[in-house]
Amino acid sequence: MTIIGLDAHSATFTMAFLSEQGKLSKCLTRDTSAENLIDLVSGVKGPTTLVVEESHIAQWIKETLTPFVDTLIICDPKENRWIARDEFIDDRKSAIKLAELHLSGNLKEIPHPDERDAILRSLFLHYYDITQQGVRFKNKLKGYFRQIGIKASGKAIYDKKNRGTWLVQLHPYPQLVTKAIHVYPIIDYLEEMRKKLMASMLRRARKNPAYFLLREIPGVGPLIACGYISMIYTPHRFSRINKLWRYANLGNVYHVSDGHVYKNKRSKSGNRVLKWIVFQHFQQAVNHCKQSNRFKRQYQELRARGLSHKVARRHVCRSILSVVRAIWMKEEHYKDTYQVVKNST
Repeated sequence: MTIIGLDAHSATFTMAFLSEQGKLSKCLTRDTSAENLIDLVSGVKGPTTLVVEESHIAQWIKETLTPFVDTLIICDPKENRWIARDEFIDDRKSAIKLAELHLSGNLKEIPHPDERDAILRSLFLHYYDITQQGVRFKNKLKGYFRQIGIKASGKAIYDKKNRGTWLVQLHPYPQLVTKAIHVYPIIDYLEEMRKKLMASMLRRARKNPAYFLLREIPGVGPLIACGYISMIYTPHRFSRINKLWRYANLGNVYHVSDGHVYKNKRSKSGNRVLKWIVFQHFQQAVNHCKQSNRFKRQYQELRARGLSHKVARRHVCRSILSVVRAIWMKEEHYKDTYQVVKNST
């Protein structure tokens, strides 16, 4: 068995080749290309395990090298403190230490989807980015009106039929008129891109049976269902529900030593995009669903007990993820009688 530690960047990569006993046979650096990666890996005789840290090119590396190795592991760089906190580190040492961490069993693997699911994930991340850019420019537009004391709440300001009326109010300030005229086309273009992306995502997501199961959950529309499939892609990767909570940036940091708890607070780590999806689900289920549902009832009960909006929302969002995971794993239809999973660390 040969363990290959790969420190990869867009310009160059370094591969360290270790035996099962931890003996380094060679460590090579090459320009990053599919040909160079395959050339070094395919030259290894016997079973091979390749280890690489999560990065912007990790998915490409997986798709490129999976056919040429027995096992390919993408690990979490945040967990590799032995590498990140070293006082002297370079690409060679990083590659060697990755292989050594695997041999010692101290790597946290990050599952990556196959090519089909990776495309959906990439499209959704692009959709999320465009959405955030759209919000940014919409806020800029409203800000131009607030600068002269005009309240611009709601969505009427974006309507093409009303733009003339809104722009008239800015006429005494030609610089603001210019800014608004420049921003309106950007907002329109981003909205058009969102619609096209949504159609493309739906075509792919509907091929997954989980899409239709998730749509039965209160508050889950096409966008939220696409989001869950693209960001989670399989619920089986989470052996316990609290692992999914942590992945969705809804977990806790918990430190205890000598029987004393000296840290127990919200964790800042996790997938912010998945958290955004869950919050969108919360808004739809609690604030926009006309019919009663378990999430709305839970939120109202928590608020009646005196919990703040943020704390109650956090509890409900955890329950939402619990239901999503249970339905998806069991491949069952939604029932409003699902038991609430107790919120714990």
